Amino acid sequence: MVMSTAQDLIGHAEELKHQARKAVRQVGDQLVDQANSFRDTAASARYNSEDFIQNNPWPSVALAAGIGFLLGVIVARR
Repeated sequence: MVMSTAQDLIGHAEELKHQARKAVRQVGDQLVDQANSFRDTAASARYNSEDFIQNNPWPSVALAAGIGFLLGVIVARR
């Protein structure tokens, strides 16, 4: 009776270990997928930004100056 209880506990522990490994693997896979998705989104944003700047240089300069001015106003208030 004691032997089967110990074996049951060992079996249960092995099953929990298997489930934990599976969960860690799934989380790792999800993190890799999210990182890849973020990388693709960032690359797309970079490409679109470069394309806009090359096709619209003066509006890009005006936009950068406006953002710089707004940041300067925000920093000056602190």
